[in-house]
Amino acid sequence: MMSKQPNKPLWWIAGAAAMAALVLLILWAIFSRQSVIEIRVAGDTKADSLVCYFVEPDFQLRWIHSVEKQWWEEQYLREAEGLLLTNTYFQAFGAGTPSTENVAPIKKDGYVGYQINQRFPHLNWVVSRLTQGEIDYAGQRILIHQWVPDYSEVTITPKAYSLIDRFNKDFCHELPSDGSQ
Repeated sequence: MMSKQPNKPLWWIAGAAAMAALVLLILWAIFSRQSVIEIRVAGDTKADSLVCYFVEPDFQLRWIHSVEKQWWEEQYLREAEGLLLTNTYFQAFGAGTPSTENVAPIKKDGYVGYQINQRFPHLNWVVSRLTQGEIDYAGQRILIHQWVPDYSEVTITPKAYSLIDRFNKDFCHELPSDGSQ
């Protein structure tokens, strides 16, 4: 009984196709980018700094207003050129409250809401334990006021991460809720 020898040209073609597929996969991993929202808090040292991200396009900032002592909520949507503040909701109506805008299309019990539709390239947000700032997205609630020292500036920026960027940074909801690293 004779064993059949594999066809050498067929092996060369299969090997070349596998190598080409591997090169394309590597190039895709290097050059493909995913839109994310980056949360950055600069600390006194690099070790004190915090950077995390999430991929959901919409999120909400919540805090207790320093004068009214009631919850204030802002809803944002990631766009190609920045962030769009879509709606704002608040429990109490006082000085500085927007009142000339259209009423928000979605009602929330116990809140007054307005449709804002204002664009920002990024957000700089100062948080403290007194205002209890938090970031909500996709069912996740990030208590940012527990992560950082009082009066820390949190920068929220839409970005595009490569696969390597995503390996080097954490999802925000995977970090400990008390901010320890």
